Amino acid sequence: MRLLTLGFISVLTLVGCASDEDESVGQSETAPAPAIKEPAPVRGGRILIFTRTKGYRHDSIPVGVRCLREIATAQGLEVEQTEDPARFTAESLARFRCVVFLSTTGDILDPPQERAFQDWMESGGTFLGVHAAADTEYTWPWYGKMVGAYFSSHPKVQPAVQEVVDPTHPATAHLPARWRRTDEWYNFRDFEPDLRVLLRLDERSYSGGNNGDHPSSWCKPVGRGRMFYTAGGHTKESYAEPEFREHLAGGLRWLLDPAAGTVTPSPGAR
Repeated sequence: MRLLTLGFISVLTLVGCASDEDESVGQSETAPAPAIKEPAPVRGGRILIFTRTKGYRHDSIPVGVRCLREIATAQGLEVEQTEDPARFTAESLARFRCVVFLSTTGDILDPPQERAFQDWMESGGTFLGVHAAADTEYTWPWYGKMVGAYFSSHPKVQPAVQEVVDPTHPATAHLPARWRRTDEWYNFRDFEPDLRVLLRLDERSYSGGNNGDHPSSWCKPVGRGRMFYTAGGHTKESYAEPEFREHLAGGLRWLLDPAAGTVTPSPGAR
């Protein structure tokens, strides 16, 4: 698996990408979660990248869109990017295999659009959330449960170590056991109990972490659908990093694998 993944990283590196927020989660390390198999190849289709903001606007959004477009195209997918919430109707969403919230912020959908998105997800849709996707829709309880946690705060941008909790997932199989990189590291609140934690921040490796046991990437079931979230991606430079790009690419491949099966929560998750 590692050789195949490294080969995929090489392809993405050749393609290139311009460089340009308090509760702890109950998490036990006494028993590993069952392995997640390598996903089947993506067989085409379309994804929607949604970048609407009603709060802070990340200047990394354009390079993030470009990076995700390159990743998806390399997987044989068509990509549409929009800031228009009117795209969130049953008819429109039926055209997509995955919806990406790329550093969205604030209240970005009205109630009918929320209902359409919820119905689509629970009927088998897939969601990829990047960074400020957790800083979105605080007054919509379903969204908070779907995305897995809400942003609480963050310290300054700085290097930190993320520990690989699940080395069997396609989004983490290529990573070293301790992955050191620079980003804006979110603290979270309201963690959901059914997370399959993929990465955890080592709060001893940087200043300003306050979650204790601190997930930074996870996946979970959503009705008959499922989601994948990563807290990384604040900086423009993130989207030029081969390891971060493959982290995103592996998450997308897993979401779109029709045979991936049920998401099993991490042992001890509450």
